[in-house]
Amino acid sequence: MAEGLELRAQAEADKQRFPPCNSEWSSGKGGRVWCSTQSGGVQRDWVGVPRKLFTPGSSSQRCVCVQSSGPSSSQQLRDRGDLDSPNLQEYQDCPSLAESCLLTD
Repeated sequence: MAEGLELRAQAEADKQRFPPCNSEWSSGKGGRVWCSTQSGGVQRDWVGVPRKLFTPGSSSQRCVCVQSSGPSSSQQLRDRGDLDSPNLQEYQDCPSLAESCLLTD
């Protein structure tokens, strides 16, 4: 049971670090993902930028909002937030610091 609680706590910490993006799709406009201070139901004081997050050992990915300034959650003293996390990938044809991306793939 303790292991289950630990996994749940880790999942919540991951959601705080990388909250889910907002998303929409329509047949006329296609898809779009974007970040806000409340996207994914996670209230925070930063907006972030959309990125694909890959889980090691899995072929799945999900859209997350990534803090793009200040120190990283690993406490590196760089002003890039968590942009350098190894499991993240930018969306194709979307500017690096855009808060919204049109989906082309």
